[in-house]
Amino acid sequence: MAKRILQIFLVIIFILIVVCGIIVGSYVFASPNTDAGSDGRLMISGAWIDEKSDKKLELDENGKFKYSENKSGEVIADGFYRMDESRKAIKLFMLPGHHTEAFDQHVNLFFFAQISYSNLSDAKNTTKDPKNVNKEIYAKEDSPKCTFLIKNTKDNQGVVLNMIMPEKTLELYSHGQHFSAKKV
Repeated sequence: MAKRILQIFLVIIFILIVVCGIIVGSYVFASPNTDAGSDGRLMISGAWIDEKSDKKLELDENGKFKYSENKSGEVIADGFYRMDESRKAIKLFMLPGHHTEAFDQHVNLFFFAQISYSNLSDAKNTTKDPKNVNKEIYAKEDSPKCTFLIKNTKDNQGVVLNMIMPEKTLELYSHGQHFSAKKV
C-alpha cells in the first residue's frame, strides 16, 4: 500500500516538473518575428523610452526584456518575453527576485505579467548613419512611437506609457554578444 502511494506521488511530481518545464521553455526559447515590416522587428529595433514617467523598455531579439528607470538605470523587472502579434500583447516571464515590489501589482501567478501595445508606428524621414550602416538617423518628432499598457492583476487599470524609440540599434547578427553587453 505504501509503495503504491509513493508511486502515485512520484508520478504526480514528474508530471508537474514536465508541465513547468514546458511553460518555462516556451518563454526562454521564444524569439520575436524578425521579418521586415513585422511588429516584432520594430519592437526589438531599439530601446523604448517614456520621458514623462522616466521609464525604459528594452526587448531583445533573443526573447529577453528589461524594464527600468531611464536616468538612474535601476531595473524594475527583467526576464523573458513572448510576443503575440495577433493580439498585440507581450507576455512576460520573470524569475523570483527579478522584479521590484513596485512591479508586484502587475505580476500574475508569481511569475507572469502582460503588456499590451497599440498605435505602433515606424520612423519617418529616416537616413542611414554614414558611420554605422546598421543605424538609422531621424529627428525626435519622426521617431517610432508606441503606446504600452502594463496591466494590473487586480483591476482593469494599468500603467499607460507613451514611448518613443530615440534611435534604432538593431543588429540581428550580433555574433553571440550578450544582451547586457549591447549598447541599447
